[in-house]
Amino acid sequence: MSILIGAHKTASTHLQRSVTDSRAALAPHGVGVIGPMPIGADVLPLSGLLRGRADPELLRLAAEGFLRKHVGDAERVVLMNENILGSLAPNMLLQDDRLYKFAPGRVKRVVQLFENHDVQVGVAIRAPRTFLVSAWQENMKGHAFHSFRQYLGHTDLSGLRWHRMIKRLQQTLSEVPVFVWRYEDYPGVALSVLQHAMGDAAQAVTLRESAANPGFSGAAINWLAAHGEVSKESTREALQRFPKGTEFPAYDPWSDDERGLLDRTYDQDCAKLAEMPGVTLIRP
Repeated sequence: MSILIGAHKTASTHLQRSVTDSRAALAPHGVGVIGPMPIGADVLPLSGLLRGRADPELLRLAAEGFLRKHVGDAERVVLMNENILGSLAPNMLLQDDRLYKFAPGRVKRVVQLFENHDVQVGVAIRAPRTFLVSAWQENMKGHAFHSFRQYLGHTDLSGLRWHRMIKRLQQTLSEVPVFVWRYEDYPGVALSVLQHAMGDAAQAVTLRESAANPGFSGAAINWLAAHGEVSKESTREALQRFPKGTEFPAYDPWSDDERGLLDRTYDQDCAKLAEMPGVTLIRP
């Protein structure tokens, strides 16, 4: 079983939809696919499961029935849900200057559901300089506008390290293998990621054409700030009025010093992950 846990804003939706759209093509290869919704709907509300609010033995019994229902006798299973890591709310994503502070315990509870199976965990990472901006924009949707600096609060940017999050996952999951890829490499490594998750059956997956949401231009952000609410309608209008491009450059809140710090620490994280025992970093 391969459990793909995001992270958010790393083309995870594109990967999930590509794999679920290919479910019928994968079935003859013995691969079963479980998208984001069923685990929260059929086993237990996801928030309760991930916070340990249920009897582990009963959950394991339910998990076996869950697998039979969704993948039958498939030899390999790919389960995908980035919300296993947590959410993009600051108290989940940035608590105590750690990326996804609560992720290790949450992921462990899901892995324990399938303790009778060989499990590996896959996670994508993204440069914090763009990841944090995208996370803020996504978290704001459906709510009143709040500034990027309000979202960050007093977060120490130097503490937001992906290699530390992966290390905490490893320590909690013990001997469960972890494989990692970078969002920036995604177009070139998507097939390799799928091969790592499901073997040669990955050739049966048809990747969707578009992998990225456009994101907001600086002008679109200013318009939303004046509008006050970040609804589906206002988001659509902002993107239409001020599409990100040459005329309307992308929103960039960083100072030169912050940009340099974040780029250096991301490079360091990638180097550390490439050398970390028990972790496979998939690169082009």
